[in-house]
Amino acid sequence: MKRTLLVLAAVLAFAVPATSWAADRALGFAVSGVVASVDVKAGDAVKAGDVLARLDPVPFQADKRAADAAVKASKTIFDLADLRYTQTKELFDALSTSAENVEIAETARAQALMDLESARAAAARAAWALNRASLKAPFPGTIAATPGYPGLVVNVQAGTPTVVVVATE
Repeated sequence: MKRTLLVLAAVLAFAVPATSWAADRALGFAVSGVVASVDVKAGDAVKAGDVLARLDPVPFQADKRAADAAVKASKTIFDLADLRYTQTKELFDALSTSAENVEIAETARAQALMDLESARAAAARAAWALNRASLKAPFPGTIAATPGYPGLVVNVQAGTPTVVVVATE
């Protein structure tokens, strides 16, 4: 009996290799938002990278603009703090200011640098979210179903709803 099962398993593995089995993959967005469009329909063939659906881009674009403005402002503040620190050190070296003033300028420079890096991180997160407002095919396949629809609210905190199902081979 054991030998028969092994032979049967070997025959099945040879006759139908695992890599040829098709699978349906449910896809959803990585960010929360409102679906603006589903750009494919059942039966469409897609390539990796094809846009399948889009969220309303307005809030993502606004977040990105605000984050970019914060980076620009933080960079200006850092540049000024850096200049003040350099000037204060020069004054200290010329015996025209106290060590306390140098420490104050150094602390202000460090705070400005921390704010700049925080703004850069927020801008990177905003760019990441804006990029994920378009659902792209991660692999080639055929659209099996499109349960998503314009107006669908996607809340990734509550679970990622399926927007498009892609059959792979």
